[in-house]
Amino acid sequence: MPVTLAVHFPWKRYHATPWGHYVNEGLVELPPSPWRILRALYSVWKLRAPDLDADVVHGLLTQLAVPPDYFLPPYQVAHSRHYLPSTKHRTGAADTNLGLDTFASLGGDATIHVQWPGDLNAEQTEVLAKLAASLPYLGRADSICAASLAPSGWAPTPDLAPATPLISDELAPEMERVPLLAPRLPLDVDALITDTTSVRKSRLVYPPGSELVEYAVPPPAASRPRRPAATTPMRDRASTVTTRTALTLARGDRNANVTTVRFALHGKPLPRVADTVIVTDLLRAASLKALDQVAGPRTRPSNLVGRDENDQPLTGHQHAHYLALNHRDTIDELLIWAPGGLTDQELAALNQLANTTLGVSPKVNGPRDLHVRITAYGNDSTLPDDLAASSTSWTTRTPVLLQRWAPARTPADTHLVNEIHRELAHRDITTPVTITVLPAHDWIRYRRHRPTRQQPRNHRPLYGLRLDFTAPVTGPLRLGANTHFGLGLFQPAPP
Repeated sequence: MPVTLAVHFPWKRYHATPWGHYVNEGLVELPPSPWRILRALYSVWKLRAPDLDADVVHGLLTQLAVPPDYFLPPYQVAHSRHYLPSTKHRTGAADTNLGLDTFASLGGDATIHVQWPGDLNAEQTEVLAKLAASLPYLGRADSICAASLAPSGWAPTPDLAPATPLISDELAPEMERVPLLAPRLPLDVDALITDTTSVRKSRLVYPPGSELVEYAVPPPAASRPRRPAATTPMRDRASTVTTRTALTLARGDRNANVTTVRFALHGKPLPRVADTVIVTDLLRAASLKALDQVAGPRTRPSNLVGRDENDQPLTGHQHAHYLALNHRDTIDELLIWAPGGLTDQELAALNQLANTTLGVSPKVNGPRDLHVRITAYGNDSTLPDDLAASSTSWTTRTPVLLQRWAPARTPADTHLVNEIHRELAHRDITTPVTITVLPAHDWIRYRRHRPTRQQPRNHRPLYGLRLDFTAPVTGPLRLGANTHFGLGLFQPAPP
């Protein structure tokens, strides 16, 4: 049975420049070349799945070195123009250089299928599935993707157009001749991973061990996507169904399991970990503004917003958690985790954040001039390992802020234990637990209130805790107030 890899592009855009061409030539490498796909799989192995057996991976790449067939959705080629400061900008001269960002706008379900002849053994199939699931993008980093193995016996639907290697010089009149870079057989793995600088130093146009294979590819004009049908606004449709059903209808099958989006955070300086609540609140505010621009104002229901069809807060903690991850004392990564899933419109809104600057207002002390860039998205397996682990012992990553003040004449330690048990029960965690208060830490530095909300300053104490359960508990584990903004987050305790 042939092996089929399905590569879905949720933003419906595919960015890739063919080897040997300049970006301003306005060309898109569609379909993605066999050389590009094999290099992407090798890179994912080295960077994201280094535990996989080298012999199995090399055998898999050798099997996939045969030029594949492609099945393309309807597409158009488009571009955006960017005027960037030239090298003269330091002299004060008003001079710019034009840069083209050319891409393929994909229609249909925006999924490119790559099909290789022959069979893989069980080990190779398992390895390919793991590598595909770990593939963050294909082409340029703008081409965020979700790849997976198609079911055995998969067959193309009528809206998919085939692109196949040319066996003779005869070309169907409705097709275009497109050369794609492919490995020369047998595959030379060392040649496959040669970088561009080494190729240029060797005075070569193409990498060693590669060759151009001509494909018959359907042209854009023959594959123009249809205008999408008008749909009922989500907030109107939700008036007749429950919130969860409305979200499912809006989401569609493709993104039904997208619960996590991770962002790299850039800024000089990077914000302190003590500003977690401020940074995550800014991320939420920017996400909601982008959602209004993409889907219209006051889109409801929405897990990103945390509101149902009646604009009431969602319950059950299935809506978005805006979390900050730190390296030492600074935040360098953000993530949005919505256990109830994210819709296509919500994902499109998050993609717009690359054009947004995050920061507090000029009259307020706090982080500003921050920029985010999506680095990965997917289901709960996309979460950092330490947050999604299963462990019997958990310790504070960010301090716990209790939801309530202690009642009169109730000792503080008794109130703390009662509140933690209440929070655990609220999250359906009934496993017996031993609660230990950790020694004093500089938790007092942490901000406790969100800057976008008009609320009194919160002076309830912050706690560092260790929780020892009698049976493993699976994360993410978060307890207390402002858990949707990064406080009360736990990580497995060191052995």
